Amino acid sequence: MASSAITSCYSTPLTIVSWNIAEAAPSFAAPSLSRRAQDAPRLIRECILGSARGSGPDIIALQESPSPSFGTTIFEEQGYVSAGGTTLSHCGYVDLLLKKKLAEQSKPISLDENLASVACRIVLPNKTTISVSSSHLAPFKHGAGTRLRQCQFLKESLRQESDNMILLGDYNMRQSEDTAIENILGIDAWKAAGSNHRSKFTWDSIVNEYHEDGFSFRARFD
Repeated sequence: MASSAITSCYSTPLTIVSWNIAEAAPSFAAPSLSRRAQDAPRLIRECILGSARGSGPDIIALQESPSPSFGTTIFEEQGYVSAGGTTLSHCGYVDLLLKKKLAEQSKPISLDENLASVACRIVLPNKTTISVSSSHLAPFKHGAGTRLRQCQFLKESLRQESDNMILLGDYNMRQSEDTAIENILGIDAWKAAGSNHRSKFTWDSIVNEYHEDGFSFRARFD
């Protein structure tokens, strides 16, 4: 999960959480798979809401949701709206949720159906316009060329609505792709925040046993 605070027109920063929730599937390290699967929606909600100090993040980007309505179902009572619609990726659904006050000033951005991204244009209270997207780009090492093209198309699509862009999601990038992707998309929020090693890894199958017989390693894919 990635959490970020961005200076905005609010008295406090605009807070954002992006998380690939792995279809809400329990880790094989969990003491009880059935109990953890049952508790997963609540745990995901509590973790996301607790990651932003105060009243929860302004924007929630989800990847690998188990169903199109998953995000709306677990966050609706907390005042969130699925603003860009949901779309199916190579694994699970992509969603973009906004607090209602932001959603009222937003409109969906039309994207290519093969992009596995959802996006919207938001007008902030000070009339600043931003484009925000949640994406789940092509997987695996050999998908680098496809990811590069997807990033270029995504930026071009969002820029038509605003030059102020926030691109969120699971980009499946390898470290060798950093320079090429940053040349297209701009600032990497993790690097801009100081490259804290404690929050570096987006994949940790040493702690979280995603696959029962999988290889255990740590990496930063996005």
